[in-house]
Amino acid sequence: MNPNRLETVPLPLALHLASYTVVGLFCLLAGVMNLIDPGHILRLGVPLLVVCGFSWGYVFGILMGRKEVLALGFLASAVYLAAGLWQLSVDWRLGALFGAIGVYGLAVLAYYRRHILA
Repeated sequence: MNPNRLETVPLPLALHLASYTVVGLFCLLAGVMNLIDPGHILRLGVPLLVVCGFSWGYVFGILMGRKEVLALGFLASAVYLAAGLWQLSVDWRLGALFGAIGVYGLAVLAYYRRHILA
């Protein structure tokens, strides 16, 4: 075992990964429910299943310590922050949730990026 490698996932990083896991679970449920209606398959069902796959793939990639996935994490967190700012005018609660996921993700990834890649 590499002495620089963390044996366990630190709590702030685990909370970040848990938020992406929960987003993936919600998108899986919503995507499967939208597959029932033939008019919503391509418009909502497939994109939600893609977001589910991305979220879970990101979580597993971070746990494996892949540097490519770390860049995707920064990009995804920035997208969540932008979506949160855009959504604030429509529904402030959803905008605050998206913004919090984005800000927290950027902060945690910036702090733990050397530990993930070690």
